[in-house]
Amino acid sequence: MGDGREAGLLSTGAPADDETRERRRARGVTWSAVGLLLLVAAFQHELWPLTAYRLFSDVRTGTAASVELVAVAPDGTRTPVRLDPRNPVVATTGRQYPRVRDAAPGEQRAMVRAWLRAAGIDPGGVADARFERVVLALDPDTGERRETSRTLLVEVAP
Repeated sequence: MGDGREAGLLSTGAPADDETRERRRARGVTWSAVGLLLLVAAFQHELWPLTAYRLFSDVRTGTAASVELVAVAPDGTRTPVRLDPRNPVVATTGRQYPRVRDAAPGEQRAMVRAWLRAAGIDPGGVADARFERVVLALDPDTGERRETSRTLLVEVAP
């Protein structure tokens, strides 16, 4: 205020009005964004890039479901295929089990053979590979998960 320039700018009204307008606009954008986030969370919608904040929801429930690969030998012996997540084949394809059902037969066979080899199982000794949906329930007394159902999704001859 020493040289009077600030007082002169404020008296014309232009810079003060611009600043007020910018603050109102910033508040409007902020409150709109917060309101939109609250609506998405309240109605449980997943609208990218917004989320309903259902983080770790499968951990909090009493049931869990997954797809499991089972190798069946010619004599009927069933062996669940356990894959090491550090294996490069598994690291790049391990989450594709649910996709196998919709893949072409040749692609299904190639995928199954790769997973069997990654698990150290000779595909030649397997009569068929089964992808099964397994549902587990949490026992309230022991805290352990127990299998409640198993559904065949697809069978593939390696």
